[in-house]
Amino acid sequence: MQKIRFGTGGFRGVIGQEFTVEAVQRIAQGLSDMMKAEGAAGPVPIGFDNRFLSDLFARRMAEVLAGNGIVCLLYESPVPTPMVMCAVRDEGCAYGVMITASHNPYRYNGAKLFVKGGADADVAVTQRLEQFTEAVREVRALPEDQPSPLILKYDNLAAYTAHITDFLDAFIADNHLRLLFDNLFGVAVVGLKPLFDRFRIEHYTILHAERDALFGMRLPNPTQQMLEPLKEEVLRGKYDYAMATDSDGDRLGILDEQCNYVSSNDILACLYYYLVKYRGMRGDAVKNIATSVLLDRLAEKLGFACHTVDVGFKNISAKMRETDALIGGESSGGLTCRGYLSGKDSTFSGALFLEMRIKMGKPVSGIVREVHDFCGYHSACAEAELHLPALPDASRFARLQPAFGRETVRFEQLNNNFKWHFSGDCWGLLRLSGTEPVVRVFTEAETEAEALRLLDVLKTAVSGGMA
Repeated sequence: MQKIRFGTGGFRGVIGQEFTVEAVQRIAQGLSDMMKAEGAAGPVPIGFDNRFLSDLFARRMAEVLAGNGIVCLLYESPVPTPMVMCAVRDEGCAYGVMITASHNPYRYNGAKLFVKGGADADVAVTQRLEQFTEAVREVRALPEDQPSPLILKYDNLAAYTAHITDFLDAFIADNHLRLLFDNLFGVAVVGLKPLFDRFRIEHYTILHAERDALFGMRLPNPTQQMLEPLKEEVLRGKYDYAMATDSDGDRLGILDEQCNYVSSNDILACLYYYLVKYRGMRGDAVKNIATSVLLDRLAEKLGFACHTVDVGFKNISAKMRETDALIGGESSGGLTCRGYLSGKDSTFSGALFLEMRIKMGKPVSGIVREVHDFCGYHSACAEAELHLPALPDASRFARLQPAFGRETVRFEQLNNNFKWHFSGDCWGLLRLSGTEPVVRVFTEAETEAEALRLLDVLKTAVSGGMA
């Protein structure tokens, strides 16, 4: 029997191989048994994205929970992950589930678990669920595709967008910006289009709003490479900037008016700067270990601290609660703010970025420049993905000795992260994915050339170490 293991973004696997109806039903039975042991009651919101069979997997999940007497709030159409988190919080639920593989390739699907308050389940919770799932000997499910009073149709779009508008400044209504949004065949359009209309954005264009479970045969992730095709459209349409989101609506990517890619590090720093300097808000920042030192230097300049945690947004939201931080984010494009949801949300961050652009009254390139000049920090970051034939053994990476050609000031291992620190706030990082056979490589250095050189050194070390 296949073991169910939850990584930083839930349980994921290739559809029909690791991720199957049987696996989903076992997880649902394990969750039912865990809730019974805890004395936790329903309802359990269950959402799904645009991927192959996501709606069917969500239905099978609901049928097992209902077969155990647990009320389910089942969405009728694809929704962003943060909408489910919002439902868990607003309805006072003990748990919620989202069927998605986030930014992974089309052949993957997965399940994310949320806990009371609308936060990502931490390791203690997912490990407990793994134990209950492994102990399942019988799945109690209702007959397939039959109506049940325990499976309720659910929609909270109005409440979800209201939470976002409550955080925003009404000043952003009636503006004349030209905005280009690439939905990348995902689900963020569900929340963003109503917001564009509500704030009367006069000139906006949405690309790839339709469902395509193949995602146009591209990766549904708003990286620099994925935003490259937007550049010609930005120039032709004279857009003030372009934005894109990942397949389940929790990561954001930006191109400025000159078609320069605005990195996730810069998006996070700009929004933090804006909230403190222009909106008068106060508080620390939280980032993960793969995020630029830019946020540390900016926090210092603003008079606050920046806290670093392991990869996984649940670690960021936990540290935000602990320190009452104002903002938390990661280099992969996810962020949230105090007073909003505990999880990352590209609909929220995209709307907040829009507010920042309007209230600061200058081009996006000018905002980025202002932030870097303010904190006096300029660096270059680089990253890459190395796909391996199987999940790597973490112990082998701890023994690597990359030929960096510069002195290593400090070596740091944080779970599946291996980080080499150099002088001048420069560093290199190897991050082992918890959900797929991939090693992610990150570097930051004084120049782009040096960041790329360090990247090549680490890639070579990984290739040699896996031989």
